Amino acid sequence: MTKKTSTIGKISTGRPPIVVILGHVDHGKTTLLDYIRQTHRAASEAGGITQSIGAYQATFQDKSITFIDTPGHAAFSKMRSRGASIADVAVLVVAADDGVKPQTLESIKHLKEAAIPYVVAINKIDKPDSNPEVAKAELTQAEVFVEGYGGNVPFVLISGKTGKGIDSLLETILLLAELEEVQGDTQGALEAPIIEAHKDNHRGYIVSAIVRQGMLRIGDHIHAGTANGKLKAMYNDAGKQVLEALPGTPVQLLGWDSLPGVGEVVTSGVYVPNEEVVVATTPISQSGQHLNIILKADTRGSLEAIMGSFPAEVNIVDSSTGDINESDVLLASTTGSIILGFNSKATSSIKKLAEVEHVKILSHKIIYELLEFIEKKILRLLEPNYDEKVLGEGLILKVFEINRDKIAGVKVGSGKLETGNTIHLKHTDGTTKDARIKAMRIGKDEVKIAESGVECGILLFPNIEIREKDVIISYQKAEGELL
Repeated sequence: MTKKTSTIGKISTGRPPIVVILGHVDHGKTTLLDYIRQTHRAASEAGGITQSIGAYQATFQDKSITFIDTPGHAAFSKMRSRGASIADVAVLVVAADDGVKPQTLESIKHLKEAAIPYVVAINKIDKPDSNPEVAKAELTQAEVFVEGYGGNVPFVLISGKTGKGIDSLLETILLLAELEEVQGDTQGALEAPIIEAHKDNHRGYIVSAIVRQGMLRIGDHIHAGTANGKLKAMYNDAGKQVLEALPGTPVQLLGWDSLPGVGEVVTSGVYVPNEEVVVATTPISQSGQHLNIILKADTRGSLEAIMGSFPAEVNIVDSSTGDINESDVLLASTTGSIILGFNSKATSSIKKLAEVEHVKILSHKIIYELLEFIEKKILRLLEPNYDEKVLGEGLILKVFEINRDKIAGVKVGSGKLETGNTIHLKHTDGTTKDARIKAMRIGKDEVKIAESGVECGILLFPNIEIREKDVIISYQKAEGELL
């Protein structure tokens, strides 16, 4: 069983600085990060299996430092363009044997736009042809004035391969962070910029973020851009499941209903999936009621055919081909969805997971049976809990059969009948069945509404038994006084 740790209740005015490494390709960013990771791993995480979550924490002089673990991080510029501040300190890596190159200049541009403190790490000093002085001179031409070359930008001579100078670099990072007065209040509003995001075939949508302010706890309702979720699981960079994340901590977050973008900021608050405006205590109106579905099918053609036949009340949270998997179950649990499979299987382990997550999985091999199930679910969803307001009534004069569909020839006696209306079908023997008006025609013209006195042809869904002299009663929900 995975060990879970908790520090709930702690408040911290300071937090580990968040550091980004920038520089030209092949100038040793990866080697530097790997060396720090291997030699300054947090003691509590010793022996842990490093996870690729886009960031990791190291310790130096009993202080934690969080490194963004993607060299030349593409998200850095995106985060700046979105106005999201993620890094507190930057390290500009310049190879002593290669000097300033195009990506070095691009990195310098990002650093100036970000307006954060940085240190220059002149790397590869272990190489015979290294020449740090040339690198410093070229930096001056790029308007980066290091100490001793007309400015006060700190620099450190290092070798990411041998480790020489790394401790001095870490000392400089901590000094810059101290001067910057990096803060992180656990009781503040959650602010956790996203550094990586992807969809995993087994675990669903996975987001890597670094908490800058506030705290993240299992069960929190989370948001980022248009994506929402309820935090179901959280892992640190050692692969350990954690109950919470304090400021400065990099974590993987599971439980999203869609994939947010890199550079978005995770916040927390009240959550109801797939709704833009939510008042949790207000009943959903008839027009707002919907059934959340995750649809799986054997082929893309089957998916399109089924989705094209769904009524308006069906909200398709996700659709894809293949068998039902773990990510489908987790997504269904997050969004309150039913998983509907057409020629798609679910293994016993997936069924067990669905049982644990209280997710319903239903599989069909015949499309009309699947659609009939959906229609019955919608009818139950719309089943009146209050009084019913009658919208119109019609008498079935004749029954026709066209392409296996039964068409009711109806004369509207009162009110009006409209496509999409839910109806009671009253048989002459007194029994009643519920259905919906799927389509209507007057003569050869398809219509949406048939007024009193009009004769029309009506197709109901599901394809229930209809007889001459049956009565169609169209209704909507109403509360006492509205009748």
